[in-house]
Amino acid sequence: MTPEFVVLVTGATGKLGTSTCQALERHGFRVRATDQKVPPDFPFVFELGDLKDEFFVHRLVRGVNAVVHLGNHPNAFVGPSPQRILSENTQMNANVFQACVQHGVQRLVFASSVQVFLYTDFNRLGPPYRLPYLPLDSRAPCAPGPNTYGQSKEFAERMLQHLCAAHPRLAATALRFPMLVGDQLIQRFESIRSFSSGWFNFHECLSHLTFDDSAELIACCLRRDAPGYVQYFPALPIQLNGRSTADLIASFYPDTELRQPRSEISDLIDISAVTRETGWQPRRRILVPLDD
Repeated sequence: MTPEFVVLVTGATGKLGTSTCQALERHGFRVRATDQKVPPDFPFVFELGDLKDEFFVHRLVRGVNAVVHLGNHPNAFVGPSPQRILSENTQMNANVFQACVQHGVQRLVFASSVQVFLYTDFNRLGPPYRLPYLPLDSRAPCAPGPNTYGQSKEFAERMLQHLCAAHPRLAATALRFPMLVGDQLIQRFESIRSFSSGWFNFHECLSHLTFDDSAELIACCLRRDAPGYVQYFPALPIQLNGRSTADLIASFYPDTELRQPRSEISDLIDISAVTRETGWQPRRRILVPLDD
């Protein structure tokens, strides 16, 4: 990209935001960053502000070519009440999306969540595990259940679909991120000799992705000049050494619809469409032994 291609990154000082700013710079983008806090020696052009302030967002978006919108409450357990997570995430998303279309921004990447399509009742997360089908992929319909964090992501995806229909030059990508991990957590997992199944989130299909792989995907999505709305589930299942995919399905997802014969499913998650359409491939996954 030319140095004149400016990308605004919201939520830029978090772990994903920092990795994204670094990846965009490596790919030749010029980065503009915003968040509600700025760490010491943050190396990118930065403006402190609140995305719930629509006037601030309008000033921020003016003059940029693309927006990477990561600036939401990050999960259902951090910050305010469930109803405020829903209302404040929706307010931030509406402010950013509307400012983009009003200022002619033509590329937008939004951090959605795996919880947008997995029915989540935090009071009941044990077996039997509810998945829409296997192998999971990017096409799963929204079904967050009573999880207001997931509901906020569902409404954001719908807003983007409607905006792309109304503004045919807009290219909007929703990335349904799983649990994001860094090197420290991976090293912790891989240093333990054995695990029981209770350690793992089978409800979310063991899905995870590193911050670095996530940031690289965001850069790949921005380089794609294809108008319209698209959603991706960029995730790898934790690899449990000694357990085949067919065995995992039989043990933990016996009632889940299978889109292929069980013996032909090589992995619980299918990212082939993401790779085919963006050129992105993840580089690292968690590998652990499983005792039971």
